[in-house]
Amino acid sequence: MRVGVVGTGRHANNALYPSILEAGLDLAAVCARTPERAASTAARWGAGAHHTSVADMLAAGGLDGVVVAVPPAAYRPILTHCIEAGIPVFCEKPGGQSASELRELAALAAEARTEVVVGYMKRFAPAYQRAREVIGSADFGSPSLAHFTFAMGRVDEYLADLRHYLIDNPVHMIDLARYLLGEIDEISAVLNVVPTVGLSVSLVARTDSGATCSFDFCTTASFTHRGEFAEVYGRGDSVVVDNVDTCTYRPADGPAQVWRPNYTLPAPSNSAWTVMGFVPALQHFHDVVAGLADNRSDLESAARTLETIELLWHRLESSWSVLRDE
Repeated sequence: MRVGVVGTGRHANNALYPSILEAGLDLAAVCARTPERAASTAARWGAGAHHTSVADMLAAGGLDGVVVAVPPAAYRPILTHCIEAGIPVFCEKPGGQSASELRELAALAAEARTEVVVGYMKRFAPAYQRAREVIGSADFGSPSLAHFTFAMGRVDEYLADLRHYLIDNPVHMIDLARYLLGEIDEISAVLNVVPTVGLSVSLVARTDSGATCSFDFCTTASFTHRGEFAEVYGRGDSVVVDNVDTCTYRPADGPAQVWRPNYTLPAPSNSAWTVMGFVPALQHFHDVVAGLADNRSDLESAARTLETIELLWHRLESSWSVLRDE
C-alpha cells in the first residue's frame, strides 16, 4: 500500500513515520508547507517524492492512501480534498476541531464511499485489545466500575488553553473508555489550576453499559514516570492495563494472569510503536482499505468522542474562567 504523508512535525517524525515503515506500508511521498521541510523529511524516511501542497501530491498519482498529522484546525480542508479525490485517509486524532465538523466530514466520506480511519491508537494497543477481549467475555460480566488516569508533565500551551488540552490529551482516555465500555453520559467534573505548574481534572460519569466511571487527568505529574492507567471491574473479575504495556486479568476465583511484551526480544511485536498502538492502527488502515476489516475508528465515532469532550468542556468552562485569572 503506497501512502503519502501530510505533516512533518515532531509527532509525525517521532511516531508516525517509523510506524508507517514498521507497519509494512510503502512511504511514497511527503507533503509539508515548505520545500525544505518536505525534502528533508522525505530524505530522512526514504520517500521518493515531496510536495508543498496536497493538491500537487494527489495530482502526482500513485497513492493508495494518505496519512495526515496536522493541528486540529488544518484537518478539514485536507480531508475534504482527499475524500473528494476518492483517496482513503488515516488521520491522527482528533481529526478536526469539533464534533459537528467531523460529522460533516463523515457525511462527505459516506457519500464518496471513501474510508477515513481516525488514529486513536490506544484502541489498537495490544494490552488494551486484550483488556477488551476480557471485558467482552461471558465470565467477566457486564462492567460495573472503571477508572482511567492520564498524567503528564508540564506543558505551557495546555495551561494557557484548557479546551486545547482536553482535545489534545485527555481525549485519548475518553475515546478508550468509549471503546471499552460504551458511550459516556452524566458527566460531572472538578478543575484545579496550579499557576505556572499545570492543571488537573477529575470527573465521574456513567456509561451506557451501566458502569460508573471516573477519570483523573493532569499536567502536574512527570514525564519520567507512569503516564496512564485503566482498571475495569465486572462481576467479581477485574482487568488492569498499566502504562499501556501490561495487562493483568484478575478472575474472581483464580490467580492473576499477566501479559507484558518481552522487551529483551527485538521482535516487531515488542517494539514501542506496536505496544503503543501506532503500528497496529496503521495496519488496520491497510486492512480497511483492502476490504479485509470493518473500520473500528471512523469519523462518526471520532465525532462522538469530541462530543463527549465538548460536554466536559462545558462543565468546566466557568471554573476555568475563574481559576485562570487567579
